[in-house]
Amino acid sequence: MRKILILIALLFMAGCSTKFVYKNLDWLTYWYVDDYISLTDEQEAHFDKHLQTWLDWHKSQEIDAYIAQLNHIKEDVSAGTISPERVSYHQEQMLAHWYRFRDKIVPDLARLAPLLSKSQIEELFNALAESESESIEKRQQRSVQKRKKRWLKNRINNLERWLGNLNEQQKMLVEQLYTQQLSTADLWYDYRVSYQSQLKTLFENSNRDEEFVSDLQSLLSNPEQFRSQELKKRITHNKQLEYQFLTDIYQSLSEKQKAHLLEELDELIDDLASLKK
Repeated sequence: MRKILILIALLFMAGCSTKFVYKNLDWLTYWYVDDYISLTDEQEAHFDKHLQTWLDWHKSQEIDAYIAQLNHIKEDVSAGTISPERVSYHQEQMLAHWYRFRDKIVPDLARLAPLLSKSQIEELFNALAESESESIEKRQQRSVQKRKKRWLKNRINNLERWLGNLNEQQKMLVEQLYTQQLSTADLWYDYRVSYQSQLKTLFENSNRDEEFVSDLQSLLSNPEQFRSQELKKRITHNKQLEYQFLTDIYQSLSEKQKAHLLEELDELIDDLASLKK
């Protein structure tokens, strides 16, 4: 389910595919759900009603907030006011978008959960465990050098999507960030296992009363409580590096790259505005 929530909540980061994703969200939703659980026709009907309500709310209340933030980013880029503090501010705003969306749909998800059968619950947690196992196995099969190469390639590709081709100085900044960041992969894995274990324990309780719904809503609303102190510490450390990195990248931009970034932001704003029509 988390993939679905991220998909909807962060639609405004999907670039040129935003329209396609939004208009085909019902199909994409079930494509993701089917990776973890097989819904009955009755359950799909219940889910459809809530999905449409979420989308209507998202379209009427949230898209304007995304557009407003993108315009503020444009203003910072144009005025030269990008700094670690401003980058931190914009990231907090993006997280606020996610939290509002989570707060909106979690109560509905918690009330839909009692509709799941015992076999569906087993299917869900078996699929989650298998996904985690495959993920950790793939990571362990990659050498340290391959992990680095993969990380650098993904990061450079993402930046070039917004800025155009990077120069050598900018690529060096990306590599510098990689060497400075603290690894969190194993700690994220421990967190996910711990969180899923708590959810599984709750679902193993045969009662599906109001207490179950309340407890599930609490777990879905605050998964961060299961992050270890070491993970939180490393996240904070890496965030500070990220804020400075993005500031350094901005300061290194050519006029052509800055124009490319502003054009990409304008295109995204136009896509979002068209979704409200």
